[in-house]
Amino acid sequence: MKIPALLISSCLTIALGMVPAGSFADEAVRVDEERSEPMLAEATPVPIGLPVSDDATVEASVACPHAADRIWIINTRRMTSNVCYADLEQPQFSISRLSPNGCATSSSFDEYQNELVPGRTTAIYVHGYRFKSSEATRRGLLVHRQVAHRRGPDPIDWVIWSWPSEKETFIGHDIREKAKYTDTQGLYLAWLLKKHVAKSVPTTLIGYSFGGRVVTGSLHALAGGSLGGRSLPCDPIVNARIDVGLVAPAIEKDWLAPCQYHALATSNMDQLLLLYNQRDSVLKRYWLLDRVRGSMAIGFGQLQSFAPRSDGSGIWLRARDCSPSIGSTHDELDYYHPQCSAGTEMALLLNDALIHH
Repeated sequence: MKIPALLISSCLTIALGMVPAGSFADEAVRVDEERSEPMLAEATPVPIGLPVSDDATVEASVACPHAADRIWIINTRRMTSNVCYADLEQPQFSISRLSPNGCATSSSFDEYQNELVPGRTTAIYVHGYRFKSSEATRRGLLVHRQVAHRRGPDPIDWVIWSWPSEKETFIGHDIREKAKYTDTQGLYLAWLLKKHVAKSVPTTLIGYSFGGRVVTGSLHALAGGSLGGRSLPCDPIVNARIDVGLVAPAIEKDWLAPCQYHALATSNMDQLLLLYNQRDSVLKRYWLLDRVRGSMAIGFGQLQSFAPRSDGSGIWLRARDCSPSIGSTHDELDYYHPQCSAGTEMALLLNDALIHH
């Protein structure tokens, strides 16, 4: 059963609350206009409007405020984006490691897997549409810095998932092709998540725009769901308790509902943070993606029902409308300005992952 779309006027926050499957019951959530006490110490605002460079080296001032954090790049740009031909037995990721000064050195999946430690959180950041490789790296580092300045002192692994989203052809055709790519990327990421679960690694996924599709698609595939007609060649995994942060996600409003395209994603979620914008000028035209009038995106504030977790319970949701502070923009960086405070919200998500796991 569908329920009215999520509509929150003004910059209110739905505090973490259990959302029953298939509903958005008023009694399941609590709306707070202000907190009685800060949940995190306020950090000095960090400039984020930095220019994008094509240089493979990123300045140390941008790269790593938490020196003990390990920063990785998992690059799928040289792998097939055709879901029919994707290698789901042993994907050949290109993996690099970033030093504290932002210099990338070649690594391997074996090294990455050997560095994974039970109890040490890994955050995987997935960028959106129209990012070249160097731009994806720089954006991932900027988001890491915004979050790192606001979270607890425990070191984490920060992974930048770099996928082939750069514009290649006419915009209308290109964006539809990249939408198809998100299925392949979701399967690749699900394969990686299987390794995390096997090593008891607490994992948080952060996705922006089309990156949000990759995130929820990966959790769906991990649970045995199919994407583009393909599924992982392994036993399904449910109850992985993965925390998810979505910024302006370009995901169909009902895809997380029972029997829908990413319905099994919620069976692997612990907490869901949703930052959306009811005035987003890009997501306002979301229906043009599949040319179906009435299609609307979760990132436009049109969230409907959720499928249940594997045990039948509802997921924990924290949702915030950032439109009063960022206007009609679809720019990810605007969400990280102090008025919307995506950095603080993501830091809370990571801190909770450390506590709950």
